[in-house]
Amino acid sequence: MRTKKLMGLGLILAVLLLAGCAGEFHTDLYVQDILDVATGEEEYLLTTGSLILESPGEEFNERLKEILEETFREVKNFRQGGEEYSSKVLVDLKVPILHLDSSVEEAWIDEALAIVVLPPADGVVDFGLMLNGEKIDGVFASFLEDAFYTVGVKDFSFSITLHNDLRNSIPVVLHGVYADGWPLHYRERFTLERRDQLELRLGEIARDYAYDERYVFFGELEIEE
Repeated sequence: MRTKKLMGLGLILAVLLLAGCAGEFHTDLYVQDILDVATGEEEYLLTTGSLILESPGEEFNERLKEILEETFREVKNFRQGGEEYSSKVLVDLKVPILHLDSSVEEAWIDEALAIVVLPPADGVVDFGLMLNGEKIDGVFASFLEDAFYTVGVKDFSFSITLHNDLRNSIPVVLHGVYADGWPLHYRERFTLERRDQLELRLGEIARDYAYDERYVFFGELEIEE
């Protein structure tokens, strides 16, 4: 069983993953939120997220801001990046955490991006990413003619910081993602101690599967029943 502290090669891989991407989605995800939605304690929850996107040019930024506000939830703090992201725009947003069954209901059917969870089964709660790739591609396609801006879902990377906000440790099984920069092809078990966190990044296969199938599951919380 690996601990969460993976260094060296993992950090190098994380840096390499940032190269060549037109944009990055990042979401904070808390263990308690996953459990509350999975068990029905909460119908849904909103967690914090951010988007870093290549700027189409200063003259088009206002229109880009409008598109993002039309596509995602509670978009705010639209801003130009600093030295490290001088050619990028950054925006904060909210990402829903949904039960899989509710994600197909009318209120959520057109959601562009969400965390999706399953109810507990055999001591496990599954979680993953729901992605409406066609919608995201569509809103940027409407922007192409004016801004000569060619970007779609497959130009983005998707990352999640998984926080253990419980008072106790919890085992988590991951697959098909990078955990702290380390590639996990097969299922691998970690133990998140209290206040620990793991940086998860979807690989291209997981991202493309979510694009084609609407969602992909890549994590399991082991719970006591």
